[in-house]
Amino acid sequence: MRVLSFGEILFDIIEGENYLGGAPLNFAAHLAQLGVESYIFSRVGDDELGKAALEQIRKIRIKTDFIQKDNQHPTGTVPVEFKDGQPDYTITKNVAYDYINFRASKQAIDPMSFDVLYFGTLAQRNLESESALKQLLQRKAFKHIFYDINLRKDCFTAEIIKQSLRACTIFKLNDEEVRVVSALLYQQELSLEEFVKQASKDNNIELILITAGAEGCYIYEKQTLKFVKGYPANVVDTVGAGDSFSAAFVHHYLREKNALQAADVSNRLGAFVASSRGPLPTYSSEIKRILGIVEP
Repeated sequence: MRVLSFGEILFDIIEGENYLGGAPLNFAAHLAQLGVESYIFSRVGDDELGKAALEQIRKIRIKTDFIQKDNQHPTGTVPVEFKDGQPDYTITKNVAYDYINFRASKQAIDPMSFDVLYFGTLAQRNLESESALKQLLQRKAFKHIFYDINLRKDCFTAEIIKQSLRACTIFKLNDEEVRVVSALLYQQELSLEEFVKQASKDNNIELILITAGAEGCYIYEKQTLKFVKGYPANVVDTVGAGDSFSAAFVHHYLREKNALQAADVSNRLGAFVASSRGPLPTYSSEIKRILGIVEP
């Protein structure tokens, strides 16, 4: 399996410590731990944080062929504070991942094929990165296109969401985002079931995933909405838990073609990450066993 993740590389600053992150990077990193050939298409600053990012990314076995260096804009940073156990983000603007350039990586990416393209919303806030994603979608064929909405304050518009929904085959969001997106697109707060039916119909989406924190997740497939129970966790922080869910789902769904089984495994990994500090904890032997990772 070969997966391409498009979007932001940044450092979450949590209690004074720098944690490599960004939803597309977290997704790619978890897939790499799962044994997938994992690439990220992004851009970092030609600065110390950019150098640190590239060094760490190579260590976690993500392919760096499509990471560009920017000598005019810094590597992205996001200071994170916690309120009642939930992360509150301050997202720095005008950073390297806002300027991802398709032409700069076109020659390297053109000969390659990928099973899945993953993207979110944040990296589309600037016209250059938005254009790079559009060109990528136009030029490459993917078995699945996974849109993990990941709404961040002041970093999305209704038009960006509409364009993204039209492009994807799998759409993932959380239960709070359902209320925001339904109000934005349909001018009312639809119920979960009303929302998934309408979004699927309007955009011809095969599969919709809605995470609900520790409670579990909902799967909408073949015009049916089902709930998959979650697992208890001693929450340390929830940064990256949703991204790990997405990675585990893609990994297991593409192998087994069973959305409910994939969701159950994904809930387990999400609980493990929420019980750990930072978005990219090293997997324990127990979680490796649950995920089906064979240790050497």
